[in-house]
Amino acid sequence: MTRSPDELILEAIVTTESEDGSMHVAPMGPQVSQSMDRWLLKPFQTSTTFRNLQRTNRCVVHVVDDALVIAQAVLGNANSYPANSIPGTGFVLDNACHWFALTVTEWDVSHPRALATCQVVEKQVGRPFFGWNRAKHAIVELAILASRVGMLDPSMMQNEIDRLKIMIEKTGSHREFEAFELLSHYIRSES
Repeated sequence: MTRSPDELILEAIVTTESEDGSMHVAPMGPQVSQSMDRWLLKPFQTSTTFRNLQRTNRCVVHVVDDALVIAQAVLGNANSYPANSIPGTGFVLDNACHWFALTVTEWDVSHPRALATCQVVEKQVGRPFFGWNRAKHAIVELAILASRVGMLDPSMMQNEIDRLKIMIEKTGSHREFEAFELLSHYIRSES
């Protein structure tokens, strides 16, 4: 499915409800219109997020400005992140800038990455968006690399770690440094 000119991929955190009622947290890049009224999620059919979405047809998409949360989600360490369960909506991360409760209205499971067309059923601003800088962007790029360990050449990944480290050193806070250490350690140990 191609994107229309007013759509973009939003780097976000998605929460879904597991079978046992617990929260599952995952990074995802939903395709969304700039008016934020059209959403397309593309979970891999092998993922926990896909299984949870198929079962419940709902999730909460979070816009965050904390790069460490993105790093933790990529590594599967964010399930203990502070959140509230809102009946009928799902799990909302405490520190999200914005969140959108979505309901799946249509499924296409004919590809390895399922297509889940969604509509917004509730949305809320959690707190002001602090903003992004080069270090936060570098962590997002590093998180994407970490999600592709085993698919990319290890020497290319090391070159990217070295390049991104410069941006983090120049503009990052302790949160970005912590995220960098988590992600770079993971990439090196898994490559």
